[in-house]
Amino acid sequence: MRRVFLLFLLHLLATLVTADRVHLPHDYRDERLDDDDDALQREESIDYFSSRRFHGVDAADGGSSGWIEKISDSPRAYVFREFLTDAECDRVIERAYPTMEASEVTDDDSGEARPDDARSSIGGWVSGDDDEVIRNIELRASTWAMLPMNRGETMQVLRYEKGQKYDAHDDFFHDEHNVKNGGQRVATILMYLSDVEEGGETVFPLGTPLGGRDPEKSGVTGDNACELASQNDPRVLAVKPRRGDALLFFNAHLSGEMDEKANHAGCPVNRGTKWTMTRWHRVGAIGVGTFASDPKATSDSEQPHAPAGEP
Repeated sequence: MRRVFLLFLLHLLATLVTADRVHLPHDYRDERLDDDDDALQREESIDYFSSRRFHGVDAADGGSSGWIEKISDSPRAYVFREFLTDAECDRVIERAYPTMEASEVTDDDSGEARPDDARSSIGGWVSGDDDEVIRNIELRASTWAMLPMNRGETMQVLRYEKGQKYDAHDDFFHDEHNVKNGGQRVATILMYLSDVEEGGETVFPLGTPLGGRDPEKSGVTGDNACELASQNDPRVLAVKPRRGDALLFFNAHLSGEMDEKANHAGCPVNRGTKWTMTRWHRVGAIGVGTFASDPKATSDSEQPHAPAGEP
């Protein structure tokens, strides 16, 4: 076990050292980042890393001993089984509960957060700045996404009761305001803090299950994705909430273009309570520098998206 841990430390060090050379979308590109091969090499590393058991933090030390399953190439998505322990799930809920209030979405014109019927949960925020357990979760999330810690937003915790949901939306920004602080969101890790008796699936109406058919050919739409997911229909790309599991998906192609196939929804909870925690990762360090606007990273889409977490 000591040998495995030492190998992990070497891998983590190499990841953090090379992670500053991630491929950035067009006008967000740093002067140092001009080699397309970097993105390809990182993608190969993620595929290799995600196809094997994760030894980041041993279960005996309070971390995960789970395994990773690739579920889609379009968008690029993985499920990490048992990413969180029961104790970690309880700790996150305990810390987030006092901060909970009605969830909001980001206004595309102003970049400000506002209420919207598309999102009916309540939410709060947790940070590892003053909590070692949460800090360890942040570290594991960044290690899995292969992005430095300073690219991750403050984690958002959501609670959904019966009938509550989050309509189809993009995690990447459509406004020019939020991208100036760290750039676009390129990766999302959604962690499930509770089991749900019925409903609450995360669905990708435009996504293609691994080995499946394109939604346009299989008949999956934004209107029927949740119904199909509730029936365990293999045509729809869906993840059922299971306590401790985590979903990683990328909001951008290797070219830096935003991936519309990453559009997703939180299906209505039919029975039980659904708790989740989200860690969004940007292309640049949050709160450091200014990113110019990029027409390719904004659009006229009316899709809502979650407000940025505090850096």
